[in-house]
Amino acid sequence: MLNKKVHRYLMSTQNGYTAKLIKFCPNFRSLRLTWTAYAPKSAGMEEFVDEYLPVIRENNPQIRYFLERSHKDWDPWIIGEYEWIRNRKRQVVSKTKDQILALIEEMAIGGDYRSGQKRRVQTRLPRGQELWDTETMGHDVFKVYSKWKADPEDPDAITVETHPHFVHRKMS
Repeated sequence: MLNKKVHRYLMSTQNGYTAKLIKFCPNFRSLRLTWTAYAPKSAGMEEFVDEYLPVIRENNPQIRYFLERSHKDWDPWIIGEYEWIRNRKRQVVSKTKDQILALIEEMAIGGDYRSGQKRRVQTRLPRGQELWDTETMGHDVFKVYSKWKADPEDPDAITVETHPHFVHRKMS
């Protein structure tokens, strides 16, 4: 009898304490949880929402949370939305609350535990939002040359150097 209790204790998951330690990365914007009410494949998601989500929400008030609970039969999903409309989706059919917590923890650090260049959510800006120094060689793309020489300079005018997404690229 004693061996069964020890065995059950040793085989139980031990990551429940990490819910209060989760801090989302700076480019994480919102967390969307979808599941079917009272469905066996969504039981882990309902337990997660009851037990771990309040702790995560308390420690991360800057994140928007969307909880979509339906009576239509669909698979439960976790969708993490990052800035610049980047996202990660994970299907959590028949997963336990602790497995779902591990997936949320993975999204919180930036998308994926595994190493590799394409694994994590890209923090670099989309190409249309960047201004490269090679595009502005020899001229200021924001300078407006007026026909009237007596026009005063605008003190709030943006320049290449003050552009918020100015990127210096290495010439190779």
